[in-house]
Amino acid sequence: MARPIRITPLRVTAVALSALVVALAAGKVMGDQTLVRLTPEQSRAMSLKTTVAVAATDTPLASLPATVTPALNGRVVAAVPFAAVVVRVDVLEGQAVGAGQPLAVLFSQDALKVSAELAQANAEVRMTEAAARRTRTLASEGIIAEARSEEASTRAEQARIMANERGRLLASAGGAGRRAGEYVLKAPIAGRVSQLNLQPGSGVEAMAPGAVIDRDDRLWVEARLPADIAGQVEIGSIVEVAGARGRVVAVGSAIDPRTRSVVMRAELASGADVVPGEATMITVTRRSSPDAVAVPRVSLIQINGRDTVFVRRANGYLPVAVTVEGRSDAQAVVTGLNPGDEVVTSGVSQLKTASEG
Repeated sequence: MARPIRITPLRVTAVALSALVVALAAGKVMGDQTLVRLTPEQSRAMSLKTTVAVAATDTPLASLPATVTPALNGRVVAAVPFAAVVVRVDVLEGQAVGAGQPLAVLFSQDALKVSAELAQANAEVRMTEAAARRTRTLASEGIIAEARSEEASTRAEQARIMANERGRLLASAGGAGRRAGEYVLKAPIAGRVSQLNLQPGSGVEAMAPGAVIDRDDRLWVEARLPADIAGQVEIGSIVEVAGARGRVVAVGSAIDPRTRSVVMRAELASGADVVPGEATMITVTRRSSPDAVAVPRVSLIQINGRDTVFVRRANGYLPVAVTVEGRSDAQAVVTGLNPGDEVVTSGVSQLKTASEG
């Protein structure tokens, strides 16, 4: 008596796939020698998906570890103009501030002295200007010599210069406080307080950095370029960090003999989701060839030792050998395709098996 054969679901699936491969191979042999012919049902069975190749302008060179730093040309120090004692601090580190916003109130004997000198200079201005007006009147009537009128006008001008100088000294402090000798230290730009060197009750020296303000819309990333690709990166090259794009602003000219690398700095566009001090990865690019296109990296597969993609045609899928210019985590920039070509992104391995069958 013949023994019955049990056909399990797994065996049915294996048989169906084998039949599909045989059918695909037969279609390839009977038709064009490189085209893999598929029916719509076979394409659905293999879960084939495609996307369109697009013209590329930038080719990924390398992904490197990097550190986010404040832009050096976007960092401003709020210096303490007079030696003083801190009376009150109005901001905290990390706080966003507007231009001219008070940072702290300080008391200074020097500021008190300058305030007194300013009041005296303003009084001197009023007195000398009144005297100059009188002498001009007398000179015009011929009562006194013209030289005396000119001398009085010179003294008035000197008094104005002295008053203006004292006024600028106080203005550099941000303005006078509520009490004599107090002055307000204000933010020179809008941004974020990255450093605060003031504590209530502590003393600070003249011209000490009271606070450091970083612009929110200016961030840099710093990385070290390997020597073998440093020559391919130039000022203005595009970089990508945390989904944001930026451009290279500086590339070192000397190779560090210990690391065999050069320092590269890039400025990020506003909106990057990173903060100063953060460690991240940066993708460095160079300008692509004129005929280069970008395709998903998963569309690439090795056939006969060459990078290949499958391009959808009206009657099947054509394996096309390409030259890879560069790769990132998600994309590859290649030559050998045209913009608008539909490349396979899912089911690539099955197509390779069919093309080699």
